[in-house]
Amino acid sequence: MSDFAIGDTVQITGPTMTGNVGTVVSIDGKRGKYLVRITDVTQNYFTPDELKLFSA
Repeated sequence: MSDFAIGDTVQITGPTMTGNVGTVVSIDGKRGKYLVRITDVTQNYFTPDELKLFSA
């Protein structure tokens, strides 16, 4: 899995939390998902096709 790296800022494009921006904090290679932290208390796992690199 090399779509994103830890520390990348990404925007969520999937059906859950669409439009939110967060930071990749962990990579689960077995499940093929990225853990994205959106706020101090909100984070979730997403597949690569549910994310895109964020540019302001």
